[in-house]
Amino acid sequence: MRKIECMHTESSCYRRGEQAAPVGIVVHSTGVNQPLLGRYVQPSSDDPDREELLRLLGKNRNGNHWNRDVKKAVHYMIGRLDDGSVAVVQTLPETICAWGTGSGKRGSYNYHPNAHLQFEVCEDGLNDRSYFNACYLAAVELCAELCRRYGWRESVIVSHKEAYRRGYASNHADIDHWLKRFGMTMQDMREDVRRMIAPEREIEVGDTVEFVGDTHYTNANAATGKPCRPGKAVVKQIYRLGKSKHPYLLKAVGGGGSNVYGWVNEEDVGYSEQMTEGV
Repeated sequence: MRKIECMHTESSCYRRGEQAAPVGIVVHSTGVNQPLLGRYVQPSSDDPDREELLRLLGKNRNGNHWNRDVKKAVHYMIGRLDDGSVAVVQTLPETICAWGTGSGKRGSYNYHPNAHLQFEVCEDGLNDRSYFNACYLAAVELCAELCRRYGWRESVIVSHKEAYRRGYASNHADIDHWLKRFGMTMQDMREDVRRMIAPEREIEVGDTVEFVGDTHYTNANAATGKPCRPGKAVVKQIYRLGKSKHPYLLKAVGGGGSNVYGWVNEEDVGYSEQMTEGV
């Protein structure tokens, strides 16, 4: 994975600079047939590496990039450089809230306490497998890097479409519609990330984990739940993993930000490098 930094310091999102600690990752795709990063990513006028970045990205002569007064912003972009190779470009610090998901009936994955790191993959005509494969690999590698750094499990990764279904984003189809073109799903992406970050580690009773959801249930197959806050929690019991609706019984850790004490969904239990036994 080739990574480049081109901070969008002239964007409205960067200048607003709303801070939040991220709790997961949202994967987007742009929705138009334009794989060139230079369409979206351009260096600021005072960037000391401006000339080199323009050489790599190509110059956007239409001025419709995202480093300006526009209500769009993500932390990373994946697509083609001017020479045709695929790269990852960071455009926002990870501590600044992205303007990527919009909001849903339960809130937004842009902001605290549910802020997510977000990246866009530049779509082409959705029929070039070699380009898809290169972007997919870069996306998996980026997600794995972020998960390792933040101590997350792959379950914290969602698409924009999945974020909408959870009630934390506007109604979009990305990136699931592109994955489907090549016989893949977001679960395939999460599994590929899992193989990179923790191939040998499974969650066990007694582990301290990162709970990233907002609902807990009275039993492992309850139809309705009650709201709660995300944060660190201890796994007290595991019931029929992969077969029950809410297989993990969690109890919040004091000072960890959460008030969870009930059964929760598998995808809401994030891997933590700080897992400990017998807490």
